[in-house]
Amino acid sequence: MTTPSQPSMPCYAVILSSSVMLENMTYRIMIDKLIDLAKEQAGFIAAECSLGETDLLLTYWQDRDTAEHWLNNTILRRTLSLAEQFWFDSYHLRLVEVVESHSFQQMNLPDHSSRFPRIQTARGVLKILDESEVDLLKAYVIEEKEFLAPWEPLRTDAYYSTALCKLRIREMRRDFLEDQGVAFCFLSSDERRMLGYANYSNLVRGVSQSCHLGYSLRESEQGKGLMHEFLSAGNEYLRKECRIDRIQANYMPRNARSAAVLEKLNFVKEGYAKHYLKINGQWEDHVLTALVMR
Repeated sequence: MTTPSQPSMPCYAVILSSSVMLENMTYRIMIDKLIDLAKEQAGFIAAECSLGETDLLLTYWQDRDTAEHWLNNTILRRTLSLAEQFWFDSYHLRLVEVVESHSFQQMNLPDHSSRFPRIQTARGVLKILDESEVDLLKAYVIEEKEFLAPWEPLRTDAYYSTALCKLRIREMRRDFLEDQGVAFCFLSSDERRMLGYANYSNLVRGVSQSCHLGYSLRESEQGKGLMHEFLSAGNEYLRKECRIDRIQANYMPRNARSAAVLEKLNFVKEGYAKHYLKINGQWEDHVLTALVMR
């Protein structure tokens, strides 16, 4: 979600509220493209977006003429027509005048103060990236493309683009806020280089209190004990702060390094799944393990 700067009053807003039948990656890319398009228009001030039971996309404009120009933008209208066919159950598009605004911003906060976790370890930092750090994620996926390919699903060229890396970061932050997952990026101590990634996904509450773990590490950082260091800190955060006390992780039988990492972290083998996940274009068997901290 983007937060608008304080414009002079009055200003105008165009509000798109929608109820969505199908929310997928393509839908989220569409929303991002609409925001990018609005930014290119004369009179644009800022945009806010919130996706939930009712999705909201608000754009703010300097005057009524520029707001009406956006309201009747040909590409916007075509996009809404497409959305009627594929995503929207219903939507409303409104033009309103903003005559007054009240704001609050916390001041004098300590460094790194955030609702998003930041964990310092002996040799690095675990954090959920901000959009301003998109270049760290992009460099990681591009530079480790060949090394990670045998252990990951097939990727399209778009996966390595700035746009999709930004979208992934937005999803990481959204999942955290909605208690769906915790996607830690492992950064060097100076936070200038991404070393690895750990995604605690599919958080299940209630009688389960469990999640799944997927992870990767740069080829140049293999064999240094970094994955053990980072995952130890991540697992402890999930246990203490998220009250998750069962973490499930699976690996392909030929991935000896992954097996060793999990064993050292006290994950226990619980089963063997045939043709479990499609990795690099092939259905692969996986060893099923879990860390139980109850």
